[in-house]
Amino acid sequence: MSQILKKQIAAATKREKADVVVKNAKIIDVFTLTTYEADVAITDGVIVGIGEYEGIKVIDANGAYMAPTFVDGHVHIESAMVPPEEFTKIVVPRGVTTVMADPHEIANVGGFEAVKYMIEAAKDLPLDIKIMVPSCVPATNFEHNGADLTSEEIEKLFDDYDAYGLAEVMDYPAVLSGEETMMSKLTAAKKRGKTIDGHAAGLDNIGLNAYRVAGISNDHEAVTAEEGLARLRLGMYLLMREGTAAKDIEALLPILTPQNARRCVFATDDKHLDDLVNEGSIDASVRKAIKLGVDPLQAIQMASLNAAECFRLEGKGAIAPGYEASFLLIRDLKEVDITAVFVKGECVAENGKMVEEVREPITPPVYLLESVRLEPLTLAKLQLPINGNRAHVIGVTPGSIVTSHLIEKVEVEGGLFEPSVANNQLKLVVAERHHKLGHVGVGIVKGIPIQAGAIVATVAHDSHNIVACGTDDESILNAVEQVANEQGGIAVVRGQEVLANLPLPLAGLMSLEPFERINHSLQELEEALKEIGFNEEWNPFLTLSFLALPVIPSLKLTDTGLFDVKKFSHIDVSVNE
Repeated sequence: MSQILKKQIAAATKREKADVVVKNAKIIDVFTLTTYEADVAITDGVIVGIGEYEGIKVIDANGAYMAPTFVDGHVHIESAMVPPEEFTKIVVPRGVTTVMADPHEIANVGGFEAVKYMIEAAKDLPLDIKIMVPSCVPATNFEHNGADLTSEEIEKLFDDYDAYGLAEVMDYPAVLSGEETMMSKLTAAKKRGKTIDGHAAGLDNIGLNAYRVAGISNDHEAVTAEEGLARLRLGMYLLMREGTAAKDIEALLPILTPQNARRCVFATDDKHLDDLVNEGSIDASVRKAIKLGVDPLQAIQMASLNAAECFRLEGKGAIAPGYEASFLLIRDLKEVDITAVFVKGECVAENGKMVEEVREPITPPVYLLESVRLEPLTLAKLQLPINGNRAHVIGVTPGSIVTSHLIEKVEVEGGLFEPSVANNQLKLVVAERHHKLGHVGVGIVKGIPIQAGAIVATVAHDSHNIVACGTDDESILNAVEQVANEQGGIAVVRGQEVLANLPLPLAGLMSLEPFERINHSLQELEEALKEIGFNEEWNPFLTLSFLALPVIPSLKLTDTGLFDVKKFSHIDVSVNE
């Protein structure tokens, strides 16, 4: 190390030529939010000087802006439906070279060994994937997932596998009550100086106070300006989320000021592959913020330096001496038109394409390829008895993972709920798929306007059981059987006909195909959705996947029934007068 440092200082003082010098660039200074022109000298992947330098290799920026690369403050790679190696090929050309990745989804399927797999799959890539250890596996005790992740296993992942921090703490009742297991996990992280991520959905000021005392330093669950400001006032970093289902940037930006912007960071959380391909990752967040009036330099600062400081990513996030030479060349600042991406001084992507070869994916463990173990389903198990004609209904709001708790009149025949296309009241089913327990939760959802058939997925946060929504029991049954037979996936089914499907054999969450092929399958699914009458602009599959998540308000469905998040307990679907 000392010899490398000697070489870098020699290059900084011009006693030796730098390895690489970037010339003719407009440097974006994220410290002062200004731009200026100078040479940038790089040696051994680190910026060693800014001024006038000579290099063994010269890169002509041709007047482009030179910005630090972007950091995604919180992401579930599994939501892109590809393993880390393929995910790299999608986001790096978009300027994202570091992600804070929470493998919470695959951990709920495969536990400790699944997290180990993700750590291994994240190594030796142009994308720096910081694996945060899932803190809440299972998320709650009100549903059945595939595996647990104990506090002892979390400590082992910290000590033996170099996991970076503790991921989103979503079991807020355990934090607020001082529950022993949660205290052990928090203490393990704090003792080792690890970052602890928040998941403070719906928490009041008392709850946020407790989170800060617990050492939780950031949160991505603020969905209103008031919630965002509450987090900033208590010293949290505010992660402005912009994913596929949850789009919060527009609601949060009104609180952004020059005084508080340094505590604001971007995150995608859950973003589907087709949206990553078509819109982008953090670059899309930067672009949206600029279009909504944020100064381009400040938006870039939020995506780079702020994120690096939030997560204590030493040496990342700026164009300055001593910082990692990971940078972007941007032609059009307002459009965030990235022409080249460099990691540690090496060009890895140009004009939206990788130029550095990404290594072959590691082979997943067999048990992750055989994760769908479903007790045979029958039409009888899909029946939903209703007393009277009023029911608790899950209300869907497009663009949000928060649902509303509706009480509505529903159609009932012979004491059983009948889906109504006219009333937009469809049947929702969650079937346990990990241990053949035979649990099937049945409820009613409003806001997914399918006219016929069913949609289904083995992606169902956080326990990842099978979730299906449809207009009739036959379509729902066939849809569930379709994804079970393929060891995971998503599909559109009408009656006995499978209109389109995408197999996801890796833990029922990810494909092993190239991302371009997966994107084609997603386009086929979009066309199939139109065939069953869904003509909305939003993605119903990601919305569907969050309808089984009992830690996000207000009403959700688990494999054991309808769940009231505010009461934190199950309730009957029927309204008992």
